[in-house]
Amino acid sequence: MTILIAIGVLAFLVFIHELGHFIFAKISNVYVEKFSIGFGPKVFGFKYGETEYLLSAIPLGGYVKMYGESPDDVKNNETPELHGRALTDVNRFKRALIIIGGPLFNFLLAIVIFWGLFASGIPDYKAQIGIVEIDSPAEIAGLKIGDIIVKADEENIQSWSELSSYIALNPNKNIEITLDDGTVKNVTSRVVDQPTMSNKVEPIGDIGIGLVLPPIIGKVVPDYPAYKAKLSRQDKILTIDNKSISDWNNVREVIRANPKTELLVKVDRGGEIIDLTLTPMESKEGENLVGIAGVSPIEGNIFVSYGFFESLKLGVIRSYDFSKFIFVSLGKLISGSAPTDQVGGPIMIVKTTADSADSGFSALLFFVAIISINLAVFNLLPIPVLDGGHLLILTIESVTRRKINERIINGFQTVGLVLLLSLMAFAFYNDITKLFTN
Repeated sequence: MTILIAIGVLAFLVFIHELGHFIFAKISNVYVEKFSIGFGPKVFGFKYGETEYLLSAIPLGGYVKMYGESPDDVKNNETPELHGRALTDVNRFKRALIIIGGPLFNFLLAIVIFWGLFASGIPDYKAQIGIVEIDSPAEIAGLKIGDIIVKADEENIQSWSELSSYIALNPNKNIEITLDDGTVKNVTSRVVDQPTMSNKVEPIGDIGIGLVLPPIIGKVVPDYPAYKAKLSRQDKILTIDNKSISDWNNVREVIRANPKTELLVKVDRGGEIIDLTLTPMESKEGENLVGIAGVSPIEGNIFVSYGFFESLKLGVIRSYDFSKFIFVSLGKLISGSAPTDQVGGPIMIVKTTADSADSGFSALLFFVAIISINLAVFNLLPIPVLDGGHLLILTIESVTRRKINERIINGFQTVGLVLLLSLMAFAFYNDITKLFTN
């Protein structure tokens, strides 16, 4: 059943992408001959109006066939009814909108999903202090373990995420902290260096408080060390390397301190005590090497919902953050600073979608939004045959005010097709290798 859900998700994302191209083509009065989900032979189809709608045999994408995409279309099929309705008849601005329409709709889908998730409620943690560092700004101000924070300056605080974000965005500033009993504490945040996705550091605010989480697993990332060690959701970690574990900070500290080191993990799985072996993978963080296991704690102990416009704003911010992360990750892959075995294909997508479906409807929606952003970003890459390649050609023609020779474009697209097929083959190879090694 979960596999069918995964295939349905992929088909839906392709439909949304092609719908973007289709709608902007219709708005521009371009004649759309075919709208297909999938490639290859037709499995099912019908004609409505002037467009034929198809479900094709190879479910690895889709296409919108527009009149005038090929010069031969106009030469062989020109009729009075089609005059002025070829893709080449519309101005470059409208053609750019038609090209961008697909990725734009994928971005919009992600924003709408995040918007809905924030509005309906997302799991988070109560803004209750679990750790106070010695001699930290929080201790100096009189904050104690167990204090519940409800306000930071004029901002109402519903969750730990809101509290930590507000403090991080206000380094070296006096922050008025209000507790749930009405007590007010004035804390001056210090400045610390936070590693970024691009291995740089940026200054953020910190007051020396922490959240105590139970050492219970909420998520295991497929193909990461914890997954290979057979750790599971809801496992309670008792010891790592014979060291007693009382909270999630202990889990994080031990794993980060032991990259590429075999660790004995004892877990409580529904009352049964199980011994497992975990070897954290090595990752670079700033100038240091740390261990990563691909495991995270339970999702939260409260649900936080936001208003209509605040949810929309958060949806846009979350979509932007993930888009930025994907671009940075692609840059790392190209530069060789990230392992290429993390490149996944359709098999990995189907498997991860199925895992998300098993974790609940909200988790599935979240993953659909992430894949939709991935699809948008990938299609905007300046590779011929992709939307980004078509946009690049259109940009060159607009700057030079000269149409590129068809022979050059055909050669350009052939190179792009070879690159794309090579990338797909490599992704399939990684998928199949992981299936056998796992």
